[in-house]
Amino acid sequence: MTYYVATPTGQHEGPFTVEELVHRGITPDTLVYNNSLSGWTKASMVPEIANQLYGVPAQPAYAPGYQQSAPGNMPAVAPKTWLAESILVTLFCCLPFGIVGIVKASSVDSLFRAGDYEGAQRASQAAGKWTKIGFFCGLAVVVIYLIIGLCAGFSAMYE
Repeated sequence: MTYYVATPTGQHEGPFTVEELVHRGITPDTLVYNNSLSGWTKASMVPEIANQLYGVPAQPAYAPGYQQSAPGNMPAVAPKTWLAESILVTLFCCLPFGIVGIVKASSVDSLFRAGDYEGAQRASQAAGKWTKIGFFCGLAVVVIYLIIGLCAGFSAMYE
């Protein structure tokens, strides 16, 4: 079985066999991935790799009830992306701010998968901010348009 490795710079390398990983000098905290895992997982939590590193199997990362952990205090769930909301704001409210929201929202998942949880959180907050700004700007334009329309209607009525 082969695995991909997340480098400290957030890049992904591989695929490598378990023997190649051991020769590369991976640490127990090195993040690895393949299709049998639920996500990027510490090497020490993958039985096949842990057996090569330590000579003893670890708890399987894909066992029922297992909550995947990531580097440091990084949770296993990515922050909200705001992608659907950003697309709706772009289509129905305010094109410029919605586009900025889409760009920020599209980076949330990739930053999280690269192990940059703080960056993913910042991108999520920025996507949410621009999506909300776009929504409220679009709402303000609609309200102003209705007020102008009502004023024009009333002024035409009294002429």
